[in-house]
Amino acid sequence: MSALSWMLFTPLLGGIIVYLFGRHKESDKSVKWLAFVVSLIPLAINLLLLTQFEWSMSQMQFYEEHTWIEVFGIGYALGVDGLSMPLVLLTTILTSLTILMSFDEHNRSNTYMALMLMMETGLIGVFISLDFFLFYLFWELTLVPMFFLIMEWGGPRRRYASLKFFIYTHIASLVMLIGIIAMVFVAENQLGYYTFNMLEITEQVHFAAAFQYIIFPLLFFGFAVKIPIVPLHTWLPDAHVEAPTGGSVILAGVMLKMGGYGLIRIAFTMMPEAVVKYAMPMIILGVISMVYGAFLALAQDDLKKMIAYSSVSHMGSVLLGLAVLNSYGFDGAVFQMFAHGIISAMMFMVCGILQHSVQTRRISQLGGVAKKLPILTAFTVFSFVASLGLPGLAGFIPELNVFIGAFKAIPVIALVAMCSMIITAAYYLWALQRAYFGKYNERLDEHKPHDVRWFQAVPLGVLAALILIFGVYPALIMDMIHTSSSYILSIIGGVL
Repeated sequence: MSALSWMLFTPLLGGIIVYLFGRHKESDKSVKWLAFVVSLIPLAINLLLLTQFEWSMSQMQFYEEHTWIEVFGIGYALGVDGLSMPLVLLTTILTSLTILMSFDEHNRSNTYMALMLMMETGLIGVFISLDFFLFYLFWELTLVPMFFLIMEWGGPRRRYASLKFFIYTHIASLVMLIGIIAMVFVAENQLGYYTFNMLEITEQVHFAAAFQYIIFPLLFFGFAVKIPIVPLHTWLPDAHVEAPTGGSVILAGVMLKMGGYGLIRIAFTMMPEAVVKYAMPMIILGVISMVYGAFLALAQDDLKKMIAYSSVSHMGSVLLGLAVLNSYGFDGAVFQMFAHGIISAMMFMVCGILQHSVQTRRISQLGGVAKKLPILTAFTVFSFVASLGLPGLAGFIPELNVFIGAFKAIPVIALVAMCSMIITAAYYLWALQRAYFGKYNERLDEHKPHDVRWFQAVPLGVLAALILIFGVYPALIMDMIHTSSSYILSIIGGVL
């Protein structure tokens, strides 16, 4: 097996071992450490591949292909480029940090950790699969562990939230599947044989414009639900609020990026005429998501729900950046997926730690938390200002690129979209003022609040360092992204 296959299946095999080991071990401490060590293996492989990755190549690297179901042209095809490599890196980093941060989970910890590792396999599989069948298999696989994480370890309304999450995302997946199958059948008519290989279809098949206009909305719907784009976003706040902290971190940090990745890899790359035709509707939906999501976040009293709606707003900027169809917007959108991943992960972590410490996330029930929890407050302030786009941190460069790209395309739209930045600053600063500063709420002492513990401080410190590094030196990611995005834009540019 290649390095990509080892990186893909190690978490799945490790998850099985962790689950079985936990059933025969009384102490769950050793189970957690085993899960953490297992999660470091795909991260180490990923870092090794990163050292061998050619930044200047737009083609797929570390490509691996094997025949699987020959009669239907289904194969086992894996590879990475400048679009997928940052998201694979994001997945492996966040999985390890989330498992470490979940060391205080004592309810069937072996099952919890096994589900987290299974989730990692599904997410990596989505980002490196180059066969439609394999892609869809891993796409659906990610639903199962997240469903059970919410259902079994979630809040009071966990059953409702988990079912809503599953129904929304599964229906969207089925609609997307219809589009994929239609593309495969049309490709068979042109090639004379069946193939599910994405690269082969991209390079050798040209879909008629009328066909693209029909199929692109199906694909867009499937990916837009996952991003999520207004008005297809309503499952997300419920899922976030009821999910355990680890589930929220992976959901916001990585799972939402599946929608943006699929939109670029499949819809934008294979249906350029449709992209041009539907660019303006996508721009409008992106701006609506940015502004409407920000207003919804401003209205929340629950910190976790506020952060959830902020994700809707920030992922709206991803769609805007992609739809303006220029290099500034495209590079910024892909970078935004990575930057939002590490920033939102940090925000959900601090929110979860706060709830465990003082037993509430309600802003109206908090106050003066900084006096009792200074370290947690420092991490919270850092993550909030990173999310609102403070220069020098990872959230600034992608937003700047998206707005420059939007301004070059449609200045009026860019000005409307920039209003979301003002609202974003308002809800973050207002939440900090009410919850963390000001007069201390003495009632919080009833829960004996405690500050950040070591297994929480380490993941927060690593994320803070990454946010700073990629904010100060964004070329580490941007150069990798630009090569692949330029290739995709060249395909779209051929029909402009």
